[in-house]
Amino acid sequence: MYGYEWMGHGFFMPWMIIFPMVILVLFMMMRGGKSSCHHHEKEDEALEIARKRFARGEIDEETFEKIKQKLSA
Repeated sequence: MYGYEWMGHGFFMPWMIIFPMVILVLFMMMRGGKSSCHHHEKEDEALEIARKRFARGEIDEETFEKIKQKLSA
């Protein structure tokens, strides 16, 4: 019994705590990067739509400037 004590709680317990924490941190880092890029893509897309609407005459210059200010803030 003395030879197998290293296989008890003392050996596996740190990995049962550290491994999930590492996985969680990696997941949050990857998700954070994607969400911030996605946010900028949506802003760019919205601004492009506003530009096209302004060019077609659907909105006036004042409205276009308001949209630009809101998207840049």
